[in-house]
Amino acid sequence: MSTTKAKFCIGQLIHHKLFDYRGIILGVDLEFKQTDDWYDEMARSKPPKDKPWYHVLVHQRGSQTYVAEQNLEADPASSN
Repeated sequence: MSTTKAKFCIGQLIHHKLFDYRGIILGVDLEFKQTDDWYDEMARSKPPKDKPWYHVLVHQRGSQTYVAEQNLEADPASSN
């Protein structure tokens, strides 16, 4: 039984630490759920697969992405 807990929740505003964009959490996977090919191509920093990953709607782009928890932080602008 997994005891992994997600740091962020659906609807929360986040900031991507590496690519400097804001977004909103649309979904949470407690561990990586994409293919190994996707991981090899897209997850260049090789974040852990056994930690939470998030489906994120990117602010002002209208696109969605899949991001490892280690690359996210709470959006500093949303705490004002």
